Amino acid sequence: MAIQITSLLAYQEALKSLGEKQVKVYNKIKSLGRPVNNRMLSELMDWPINRVTPRVLELRELGLVEEAYTAQDTETKRQSIYWRAVTAIKEVAKQLTLL
Repeated sequence: MAIQITSLLAYQEALKSLGEKQVKVYNKIKSLGRPVNNRMLSELMDWPINRVTPRVLELRELGLVEEAYTAQDTETKRQSIYWRAVTAIKEVAKQLTLL
């Protein structure tokens, strides 16, 4: 049970440490409820791609966003990574599988 509490606290700390732009990107990914790629985020948020991409990288490094899958982008026809938000429950489950 201590791992669950520890994991939840780490997750909450990561969320608290986010900057304003990181929060906006994380909330957008989470609120969509489906994986999205950087181009889609850029369009949905009306932000240039060079503002979105670094924020996604930062969120990945914090463990708050993870790769959902890689697929062809329907608009660009290029391979693209689709992202999803990591939730506290998923983080706890991941920690429990490490036991």
